[in-house]
Amino acid sequence: MKAQLNMAVIGAGYWGKKIIYEYLNIVRKRPNVNVAMVCDLDDKNLDYCRDAYNIFEEKLTRSYQDVINSSNVNAVHICTPNETHYKICKEALQSGKHVLLEKPMTLASKQAFELVNIATSKNLILQAGHIFRFNNALKKIRKLIQQNYFGDIYYLKLQWTNLISPPPNRDIIFDLAPHPIDIVHLLFSQWPTKVTCKAGAYRRKEPEEVAYILTELNRNTMIHIELSWLQPGRTRELTVVGSKRCATVDCLNQTIQIHENNSNKTYDLEVQRNNTIETEITHFVNCVSHQQQRSMNSGLIGAKNVEVLEHIRKSLEEKVK
Repeated sequence: MKAQLNMAVIGAGYWGKKIIYEYLNIVRKRPNVNVAMVCDLDDKNLDYCRDAYNIFEEKLTRSYQDVINSSNVNAVHICTPNETHYKICKEALQSGKHVLLEKPMTLASKQAFELVNIATSKNLILQAGHIFRFNNALKKIRKLIQQNYFGDIYYLKLQWTNLISPPPNRDIIFDLAPHPIDIVHLLFSQWPTKVTCKAGAYRRKEPEEVAYILTELNRNTMIHIELSWLQPGRTRELTVVGSKRCATVDCLNQTIQIHENNSNKTYDLEVQRNNTIETEITHFVNCVSHQQQRSMNSGLIGAKNVEVLEHIRKSLEEKVK
């Protein structure tokens, strides 16, 4: 029997609004799902949710404590600034609520693993918002790698770049690198080792706006990750270079272009594109509704991701010294 899911979304900014919209779409299809509360510090965001999404005034609050203390809410999706993740998530778990926590889970792996332990001890679902795990183009690449379609994988290149004003107090490594690092784990079920990083800031003294990360997997596959808030055009791209074939994946448009090494022939693979936000939150809803602990984006995966980010920052800081 499916459990009733009374959701609350904490954080109704740019990303939170997208999340709320998709939950409301699910509500129309799933009678056991309800958007019970929306929380944000900014009245303008709450007014938007009221006017654009027809969310009743009594469901809107500026205090996340109202969500934590609500006996009606049994699951929370946290879309707040990175530095608030640990505190809000911990309180939500301690109050007995299932949580989907946006990436990065926390700014310290010790805190992330603590959240995992709390969720486990209370038999609660804790998932990390690593949305590219639900991208059909990347799922297809993973399957092709498993089928040895590319032959020996020589190296991967991941480019996560765009031109934006530097977000105040935001660290590009913790802000952008979670996605490429998670994609590597999705494809190979391995976490990178021997991490090294070079980064710089140009429009401000710190923190960095550009980073180049070089690492490898146990199988000696090299991985190069480029992060930038300075390069025009929003690029989220994966390149796979193998002994038989190479692939270029546009992770935003979910397209795959294949290059045959022997013949130089190039062609596109068919991909059934999906709404990754909808797929991710549907997965969360299903896990909570069926009390299913096994998930694509478990809290443990999110915590290990943060651990890799710490290794990257440590490598960078050691070079600065």
